[in-house]
Amino acid sequence: MKMPLGYALLRDRRVPIRAKLIALGAGAAVVTIIELLQIPFETIVAALLPFVGVPGDLALDGAEAVIGPILVACLLLPRLTPADLVQQIRAEVDRRRPA
Repeated sequence: MKMPLGYALLRDRRVPIRAKLIALGAGAAVVTIIELLQIPFETIVAALLPFVGVPGDLALDGAEAVIGPILVACLLLPRLTPADLVQQIRAEVDRRRPA
């Protein structure tokens, strides 16, 4: 799985918006599940480090909420986009990359 290809697909206008929304929705679901699994650990850290734990936790949760779905979408999008379009965009990305 190539992350630059997924990011190129996410930014390309030829990729259907439906595929992008499905990929981002799946990414948001994955991040939500991960956040729910972290709640017990975050509670312990916030109790032990009240002045550092809570603000640090909020900052990390915010970053995860933005970056996580994009990363998951970049991994899923090559599977959700029509194969001929993926091949075309892959060739364009490979041409742009320096040797």
